[in-house]
Parts: sequence; C-alpha cells; structure tokens
Amino acid sequence: MINLRLLWTWDHCTQWTAARAGVHDWGASNEFSGYTGDFIREYSLLLRWCGQHGIDGVVVWGLLRDGHGGVEAAKRLCEVADTAGVKLLAGVGLNAYGSVYYEGSSEWSLNNHLSKHPELYALRPDGERHIHQMPGNAPQPMHHACPSRPENMEYCLEGLRWLMETVPLAGVQIETGDTHVCECPLCRERRPNPVSALSWDDMAFLYGPAAEAVWSVRPDATVVMETYSHPEPVTDGTVPGFGGGSPPWAMQCVDQFPRGAYVQWVADNVTAPRNPVPWTTQAPAGFAGNIMRAHLATWWMGRGDEVAVDWLALLAQKSLAQGFDGLSIFGDKSPFRTGCELNYLALADYGSPANPDADLASFLARVAGPLLGGTERATEFLRLARLIAVPDELETAATQARHHAAQLNGRQADRWTWLAWYLSRWTYDAQG
Repeated sequence: MINLRLLWTWDHCTQWTAARAGVHDWGASNEFSGYTGDFIREYSLLLRWCGQHGIDGVVVWGLLRDGHGGVEAAKRLCEVADTAGVKLLAGVGLNAYGSVYYEGSSEWSLNNHLSKHPELYALRPDGERHIHQMPGNAPQPMHHACPSRPENMEYCLEGLRWLMETVPLAGVQIETGDTHVCECPLCRERRPNPVSALSWDDMAFLYGPAAEAVWSVRPDATVVMETYSHPEPVTDGTVPGFGGGSPPWAMQCVDQFPRGAYVQWVADNVTAPRNPVPWTTQAPAGFAGNIMRAHLATWWMGRGDEVAVDWLALLAQKSLAQGFDGLSIFGDKSPFRTGCELNYLALADYGSPANPDADLASFLARVAGPLLGGTERATEFLRLARLIAVPDELETAATQARHHAAQLNGRQADRWTWLAWYLSRWTYDAQG
C-alpha cells in the first residue's frame, strides 16, 4: 500500500486561487509577490482540499518569510492543517536553501548567519565563497554553509529546535543541498567518497543529528530526508548528480540515516515518460518509509499542468512492486486546472484500499469518469491530452474537446473547456 502521499510546493509558485495574478510557474530562489493574506489563502485552500481528498501532507519551501507573515502566518497554516487532518511540513535546507527561515531579518535565516560569520561559508574548489547562481528561473543567489564547521552544525541543529518549538509543524523535509558542495580542506578530509552537485557523505553526516534535533522537541514529527537520486545502482564509475542513480557508496551512507525517518528518492529517470534506466532495486528496509518523488506535469522537467495520470499509475505500480510506500508530486497549482486536479486525485487513489494495484482503468472509471461525463469520456480525455506531443493532431484534438464541452454542463463542461484551451495554446504557439 501507499502509506504517505505528499504534495511538494514552493511558496512563490503556489496558486490555488484560480484567478490570482503575480505568481511564478516554476523556479527556486524567487521572491514571493503577494501579501500575507495571499499566502494564507492559497495554502488554506490547498490544505483543506488535501484533507477532503486523501492527500496526507504538504511540503512548503519558503514557509517562513517576513514578506508573507513569518512565524504568525505559518502558525495560522498549522491550525488549518490540523483542522483538515493534513501534515504541514517545512522544507529546510541544512547547508543551503536558506535554512529554517527562508527570507527575512530572523537570526535563523542562513543568509543572515553567513553574513554575520563569513568565515563559515562553504568554499568552491578555487577557495572562493560558495555563492551559487542557479540557471533558469532562480534570480536570487544561493549562499552555502560549510557542513564540517562545528559552528554551522550547532547553528543548524539549534535552528531546527527553534523551528519545532516555535511553529507547531507536523514535521520537516530536510536537504543538504544539490547545488554543489563545500570543497574546503575540512570537507575533503571528512568525506571518503567523491562528490558531484551533491554529497552522500554530507547526507550521512547531517541527517541523523538533524532528525534528532527535530525529535527532541516533537518525538512524533515526520522527517523526510531527500537523496536527490534514484535507488538503482550506478557502476560505470560516474558520480551522478540530481536525478541520477546511486553510486556504490550510496547505500553505505543510507545505512547511517536515522531509521525513524522517511527516505525520499527521485523517480524521474526510472519511470515514464523517460524510462532510461531499469528499476530493479528494492527499497531499503527499516525506515519509516521510502518515498518516490516525481517532477510530473511541472515546468521543471516537463509541461506544466499536463495530465499525467497514466505515468503516475506506472510510478505507483513500480513503487509498490519494489517496496516503496510513499509518493510525492508537485502541488502548487489549483485543481481548477483539470490536469492538476486529475493528477492530485490519482495520487490519492493509487495504492489506496479502493485501488490497491494502482490500476489506471479503475481510476478512470471510478474517479475521473464522474468528473468528465463517464468512463469512455475519461479515457478519451487522457488520449486527447497526450496529443500535445503530436503537433499535427493538436487542432483536431482541441476541436474534439470543445465538442465534448458543448454536450455537458457545469464543472464537467468546464473541464473539457480547460482541455480545449490547453491543447489550443500549443497550436497557437506552433502557428506563431
């Protein structure tokens, strides 16, 4: 069974009000363009929907910012989450991504800590401070702390304790950073294994103490540990980066992770639509669970809002077969966008008592069918949605979607109208 279902979000991309301007479609290190009321409204809608539809938790990166209310706004969302029966998890970068307070004047903002103590910066191979400018939609540079410095370890753990004492969260998702690592002499001496944009040794070094700091305040807190990788072994001598496989030393490092936490893996390269690597590895035993996270239907690695219920079914089936019992996808956009709505509902359905085998046909009949005008129409909706990859058929597909919309009423018609718009925008771009 799938026992934990998470929606993963950045605050600046989250738009659950269907008609709100001023948000990003993707990216990291962006500003939050709204106000406190916007932040609380968007996430309140998200959390309540999750509680009504069987999603267990929501991860929020950028949870604490002065610009959208800081601690008090986060406390308000904890109340909403508690009422909805949903876990609210803070995304916390241990060496990067702002630490526990993403942006603001707080002492628990990593940028402020490093500004006050510049000698504690991570270093690049050339000895310069590691301040990383991510490519793409990430305008703010990311400051990195050296994990080997005891002062930074103390700061990290004290920050986690402060977070859990101050904000009544259900838990945290922790990461060590995937935007290159500290190359100072201390780190090089400490690590027995090679690095890429990430370090398994840094994960093994930090995750145990970080989880214990969280549990020292809230023993029942959910802790999710990101690996940035898929579990399939890599034996060609390479050191994979984000989304790559596990080098020979990976499982030795995983063995050092705290057993009461969840291990999170990246599924993009072991399932549809990419499938470049076979998936034969069983989930490591003894943890609270193992989560497969996929960048389905987002602009990060694909097409935003894309209907991905068939790909998600395959991911769930492979996860179940290999002993992985958690799933996570992006959840930043409103279910008014029918592609998002169907993906979220599929996440809730696959591996549940109603659909233990994550069967696509069962989902289309029981869940999607009533929303789209019947099982046959649900099957047709998926077929037409996938034609964004077939330019010559887009115009006909959009016309067929409009035809279905004209035969229905209310939200059923709206969902087909959304599909016609989604398809026609690709046609418009192609004609441009």
